[in-house]
Amino acid sequence: MSSSSDEKSAMEESRLEVMECEKEIQSIKSSLKSLTSSSGGAETSNNSLQVSVHKINASGEDSTTPGTFKVNLSSPIEERTITQLFDPLDPTAEGGIVTFEQLETSNALLTIEAFSSADDTLVKVGTSAAHDLLPLCQDGEKSSATVEIAIVSESSGEPVLESKESDEWEDAVDEEKAEDEGVAKESDAQSPTKEAKLQLPLCTLSVQLEYTPSANDKRDSLYEKLNEVSKRKAAAIEKLRQSAAAVNRAKMAESDEGKGKGGNVVKAGFLNKSKPEAKAVPFWKRWYEKTIGPQSMLWVVGPIAKNYVIFIGCSVFFHYKGDLLALPPPV
Repeated sequence: MSSSSDEKSAMEESRLEVMECEKEIQSIKSSLKSLTSSSGGAETSNNSLQVSVHKINASGEDSTTPGTFKVNLSSPIEERTITQLFDPLDPTAEGGIVTFEQLETSNALLTIEAFSSADDTLVKVGTSAAHDLLPLCQDGEKSSATVEIAIVSESSGEPVLESKESDEWEDAVDEEKAEDEGVAKESDAQSPTKEAKLQLPLCTLSVQLEYTPSANDKRDSLYEKLNEVSKRKAAAIEKLRQSAAAVNRAKMAESDEGKGKGGNVVKAGFLNKSKPEAKAVPFWKRWYEKTIGPQSMLWVVGPIAKNYVIFIGCSVFFHYKGDLLALPPPV
């Protein structure tokens, strides 16, 4: 009984999953329909990315705080300049936010160069690492995120991706590796060289990224979701079919066990009723049915042959005794 109940519960779960997938498919189809009816303008044909710097976190007291930032995008290859921090009281202020359009989200990389002003000239302070925009744009919906981007001086070498906590994290990883390998002394001897290679960022920027997808991006994302849900529905239907077959097998096994225990089993052929023996029909009844009865030949053929008999009799009478019907000659 426990196996049968488990199979029934599995079948019920599969049925509920099929219903949920069907609801998701209907929701996606309605979204596609509304998107098709509402799209068509030039404003929704291109995607866009808005970039703004909200905060500058200096790493040290002696570090130079940049005031101008050049935002570089790899696909398309464009450059925008931010001249001031984002002002929430005046979001549309010039130089506080930059916009990129027609992004190729699959291979778009964002890089920020920091500049400081000295005697009305821009001096490049440092640059950031290239940040991939695909995680922000892959859902096909309008999304925004605040990213902490480290600015590292170009003269010190390649820029680092980690922030201040990256040094502590690397030290912890090195110590764990040294303990596992049993060479703690060698790691201590090499630690000065590692510390010489570590780089501290000049400053960290709090950058706000806001992505607005185009109608085509939304449509592609909805079609991908529709394909995924359709695959889930097909798998759930297959699981439901297997569960139903298992439940039927369990019921047949239980019925076979009941027969084996000698229970009330219906015998084969219980619906076949025995026919009563036919009695002999009397002679007068058989003669009546064959001659003048309602099922006799006379009543079956007579109405059909009546018209033919009348026609033939009248024809013979007119042929041989037609003179009896002639008019007398005029006097």
